[in-house]
Amino acid sequence: MNRKKIIIPIIILTAIIILLIILLNPSKQYKKLSINESSWNEIISTRTANERLALLDIEFNDYNLIIDKNSSTLYYSAVNGSKYKYNPNVSFKATGKNVKIAILSDEITDEKVQSNYKFKIMIYNDIEYHIYNLVCTDLPILNFNYKETVGNKLKNIPMEMYLFDNLSNAVNRITVSSGKLKINQDNYIFSLNMLTPGKNVRENNKSLLNMKPNNEYILTAINDRNETMQPARTPYSQRVEVFINNEYKGKYLLEHMQEREIKQ
Repeated sequence: MNRKKIIIPIIILTAIIILLIILLNPSKQYKKLSINESSWNEIISTRTANERLALLDIEFNDYNLIIDKNSSTLYYSAVNGSKYKYNPNVSFKATGKNVKIAILSDEITDEKVQSNYKFKIMIYNDIEYHIYNLVCTDLPILNFNYKETVGNKLKNIPMEMYLFDNLSNAVNRITVSSGKLKINQDNYIFSLNMLTPGKNVRENNKSLLNMKPNNEYILTAINDRNETMQPARTPYSQRVEVFINNEYKGKYLLEHMQEREIKQ
């Protein structure tokens, strides 16, 4: 068979497949998912609220958002300098079948991010719906996961750390590490298990958020009174949003433990 006669049908078939992909998978950018208040209220009025209809995970620009199930709140750390910072591509998985997602028409802006404004996101099917809050932040996100046990004194708890770095010049966007965590009244102290393998095992300090490498860090709560007094980002400190077992705890100042001791 003539080679041209083989190639042309292949090209046509490829074009048809690409067209079908585009038609069956429409754009899921944030703004494309936004609906007005009238449409939002219509969905609510014709369905029943049910928390069992829930998000299993949700991604903005291919990065998982933290879901605080206790408050039905999603947390999005917007990557500085990103073209789609305030109009991210959205994908999700949820319980149930034929679940759709909608965002109450509300543009993300710098002002709303700074004021911890709560946006509204809804997942729904033909009979049920569940509404989530969405909080956008311009800070990195730090989440510790550990097993809670009876009589746990919150000292030297084995934990897993997840750090999302939203800085434009981030070397590693996501850092995952194990370590130990101490929980005090107004701060968290943690050390990371970062050892270099080999005959001579040695401590391998690691850089977090482009800070100078270190092995032990402290997180101090930032409140309304001391927020303006906190130093700007330095080689030894950086503000972050802190979570424990995916539950939001607030804004904290992340510092080298040694630096904190020197200041005291």
